[in-house]
Amino acid sequence: MRRVRALFGSVVVAGAVLVGTASPAAAHSASEAVQYGCGSGYGIVSDGTRAVRTDSGAVWGYVHLAYNSGNGRNCVVTRKTSYHGTPSRVRAEITVAGDGAYSNADNSASHWESVKRYASDTCVQYFGWIWDPAGSTLAAGGRTTWGNCG
Repeated sequence: MRRVRALFGSVVVAGAVLVGTASPAAAHSASEAVQYGCGSGYGIVSDGTRAVRTDSGAVWGYVHLAYNSGNGRNCVVTRKTSYHGTPSRVRAEITVAGDGAYSNADNSASHWESVKRYASDTCVQYFGWIWDPAGSTLAAGGRTTWGNCG
């Protein structure tokens, strides 16, 4: 009987440890981030995904360029894969040829940040930034050459 109690006690302790352990939040897919960040009707364009990396090369997320042919608007979404679910600063930027740069930033984004701009038949650049929760390390990435011109 003593052996059964000891075995049962071990199972209860192991079960409590498993129940008390939370796994990190799974990052949203690219299509989910575009849907939530841009709205319906947007699709990621060719050459529309770039890694957002720290200086040491660690990938903390991705920046996506999406387009809605129904309204001629582009949308840039910076999506966190590191620190997903944890508030930190995230910024998304689009530069439209002949019109300038436009960005949105959120100091406590848990998943993504996005910005939209009309750019039908116009070349664009896109970029994204993700900071760690302490605000001491930055990851950045995007496309600094003109593309998606038509």
